[in-house]
Amino acid sequence: DEFVDPPNATVGVFWDYENVRIPRNVRATRAAAALRDAVLPFGQILERRVYYDSRRAAEFSLRNTDSRASLDQSGFTLVDCPTRGEKETLDKKLIVDVMQFAHMTRRPSCVVLVTSDGDYSYALAKVRDLGVRTVVVFGPEASTPGVLLDNADVAMSCSSTTRT
Repeated sequence: DEFVDPPNATVGVFWDYENVRIPRNVRATRAAAALRDAVLPFGQILERRVYYDSRRAAEFSLRNTDSRASLDQSGFTLVDCPTRGEKETLDKKLIVDVMQFAHMTRRPSCVVLVTSDGDYSYALAKVRDLGVRTVVVFGPEASTPGVLLDNADVAMSCSSTTRT
């Protein structure tokens, strides 16, 4: 595959849990393992972060201590992003972390963004301009904007990476 980086590529995984959640019938450890397996062909994973707001009722599965512990024990750094009454707090933190990863890691490198939010399109385009490979893992339930997928070198559905 022309988009598979050499084994020495550095990979960062940034998961927008607001937009792509673990299905109810899938254990967090299995989702994390499936995502890891899908990402490993792009290089060695240096960073895995999942962004969520523990106070949002919609994010019930990460409010469950077992799910948080499972993702933590699977190698993810949990980034709780309380909104503090501000819009897009989570998005801003994620974008800053992606840009920092892109600037601070050696080449070749790859950013994997787990989201269906088209607001990340511009950041992906800029990361690609730096010579960083970009991968989007998008959610099955959301309508994913074409501009997000167009700004990724590789796009894959999370349903193709998740096993029950």
